[in-house]
Amino acid sequence: MELQDSRASRECAKNRCGFQQPASTSRSSVTEERHPDEDGEGDAGALQPKGAEPSANFSVPGRPADSYMDGRPLYDWKSKYDPDARAEIAYEEKRLLCYLSLSLALAAISLMLSGQVIRISLPFNAVSSNGNPQTLSLTIGCSTLAVFFSGWVGGTTFALKWLVHACATGRWHLDRRPWRLIVPLIGGVYSSVMLTLLDAGMFGHDPDPSRPLAISAALAFLVGYFSDGVSGLLSNIANAVFGTLDKK
Repeated sequence: MELQDSRASRECAKNRCGFQQPASTSRSSVTEERHPDEDGEGDAGALQPKGAEPSANFSVPGRPADSYMDGRPLYDWKSKYDPDARAEIAYEEKRLLCYLSLSLALAAISLMLSGQVIRISLPFNAVSSNGNPQTLSLTIGCSTLAVFFSGWVGGTTFALKWLVHACATGRWHLDRRPWRLIVPLIGGVYSSVMLTLLDAGMFGHDPDPSRPLAISAALAFLVGYFSDGVSGLLSNIANAVFGTLDKK
């Protein structure tokens, strides 16, 4: 009886003092690994969660954390392309960089000559309304050239970005080369068309002749850069204006 009473008294004392069994001291479920330093020895202060990727610190919200790893493990730095493919990739890089340099130079010159026109005399004569002969001349506005070359810069920038992305993800191939080399010029054409439609009030805006040329050049760059999306927009405009084959 005395033994039972002593046990009961000890249990009561534990309850009154709020004594609880200490929590388990087992290690966390997060496995840690030690990254070797330059000498190959593990650094005691370099504990990181296993599987942590450096790109997670620089990832964009809404995108996978490993979207900048290109499907490669850490420290896998060698190219997966054979020498022939690397030579073809280098050719495209040089070609697109030449496009970018040329388009930037021409866009800068056109912007500096904004407000002026270029007149080129033609070796032909025409007859005016009063019957007098006059010399024909070709007149080109520098603002129009600035819009075209700015769109060319945008298209070339997009082609370079796509080349880098395709090489890194293993999607580069020669069959896409015509698109990568032609899309810069398409960007220039699209920018000229879109700015003309904008100035004509086709997008629900009143024409703004006082818009600075710098803003027009920036819009032209964006049109050239997003030329794929602009192509779909122009298709919708053409369908609205001319109709579709199904409706005809």
